[in-house]
Amino acid sequence: MKKDTEFGYKTRQILNEGLDRLDGKIAQRLHESRQAALANQRQSVGILRLAVLGHGLDFNFGLHARTILAILALGIGATGTYYWNAFAQAQEYEEIDSALLADELSPSAYLDKGFHAWLERDSDSASQ
Repeated sequence: MKKDTEFGYKTRQILNEGLDRLDGKIAQRLHESRQAALANQRQSVGILRLAVLGHGLDFNFGLHARTILAILALGIGATGTYYWNAFAQAQEYEEIDSALLADELSPSAYLDKGFHAWLERDSDSASQ
């Protein structure tokens, strides 16, 4: 990279030295040709343009692409985590409901406050 830069500087110096020896008309034509070439040069632009009812909306994705991708990834991750937790919680409720429905206790046993304490204590000891 450094060699390319040095080569460019040396080339420019040599061309600038020869510029003084050129005829005025030739120098003017060279200047006009350079200006025309620069005007026709295409430059890449990172803008997406949408046409909406005759008006244009410009979105410059080149400058903010990382930010947009980071926000998008964060949103997808948060949504995925929410649904994963909801699915896990639904499975837990399904297991509890299945165990309660498979039991042969009467409905009055489920209304007893002591039964809830026993159920919590029993589920805590089962998880250990």
